[in-house]
Amino acid sequence: MSQVIMLSGIGGKHLKDALLAALRETKPGFVGIASAFVSTTGVEYISNILSRCGSPRCLLIAGTDKAITHPEALYSARRLGWDTRLGKAPLGIFHPKMLIAGHEFSDPGVIQKLCCLYVGSSNLTAGGLHNNIECGLVAKEQECPETATAAFSQLWTSAKPASDDELRNYAARFAEAARRRKPTELEDLGIGDSQSAPASQADFLLVRPPAQPAVAKDFATTAWAGVQSYTGEYRFQLEFPKAAGAVISKLLQLKSAQNSDVDVYCTEDGSTWIMKYRFYDDNGMFRLNIPNDFPGVAWARANRDGIAVIDKGPQGGAPLRLQFLQPGSDVNDIIKRSAALGTWGKTATRAFGWY
Repeated sequence: MSQVIMLSGIGGKHLKDALLAALRETKPGFVGIASAFVSTTGVEYISNILSRCGSPRCLLIAGTDKAITHPEALYSARRLGWDTRLGKAPLGIFHPKMLIAGHEFSDPGVIQKLCCLYVGSSNLTAGGLHNNIECGLVAKEQECPETATAAFSQLWTSAKPASDDELRNYAARFAEAARRRKPTELEDLGIGDSQSAPASQADFLLVRPPAQPAVAKDFATTAWAGVQSYTGEYRFQLEFPKAAGAVISKLLQLKSAQNSDVDVYCTEDGSTWIMKYRFYDDNGMFRLNIPNDFPGVAWARANRDGIAVIDKGPQGGAPLRLQFLQPGSDVNDIIKRSAALGTWGKTATRAFGWY
């Protein structure tokens, strides 16, 4: 049959496999996708599918309502050469899930001579394409309703082109929303897009970091690193791997960090400390030299546990704020937030992250 109602995520069936089979069989020249939510993994899945069926030209309309679509997924789509637009509803939210494929194309967003169609509940995410139980119509060749052409074209013309300014504004809005949300909310919304997100510092060392985070370092305001390893006796020399260090440098508005003296506010005693901050080319690490009498250092030295967190200092004061956090609910929230956003990495001994 050329038209079926498909259940995916159950009985060993997944939408990404069905789309691959249909597109390889029909070999379209053009593919249009409209999705309420788009993730980095979703773009990766579709990119792999398209490369295996002749690399047709792709048009993507991604919903941006509720700040759930990953901004980094949209940047990836543009780098892949996809024509990308942003869907936003004047009332309610932009919520379609549709894939249309055909052999001819004409502006504006008109894909003709249809050969494949999907309309259903699946978003362009790992959940929608692989993990979740979803339901939708898959049609091929003459079974594709001709009205699909006009429907996609109408969605395309009503969406905004994903210009540099539009993407940057959305990325900033997404990052701000992610910082306000509880880690459980990020997980419930599927923003993490991961099948095995780490839940503790120890878990980070057992799994591979995601290929691409949901939040780029340019839009982060907080960096953290485990204190399981450090150097220095006179000063507690804490290293921040390059990704986390780049967030700190942005907060400091530094183009480089070669022996910079920086003011750091301490939440615990309400005072400002002068610390040395530097980037080391030999190991690609940023290092913050923290005085031994800074609150929390003695415990970190003795226990080699917990995390150090750096974020923006108080308005009008020191540019950085530093806290040492011992294991507990605060640390768990920070770890789960980075895990949900894919904004983390690891060394041989400890994890680090940003958001």
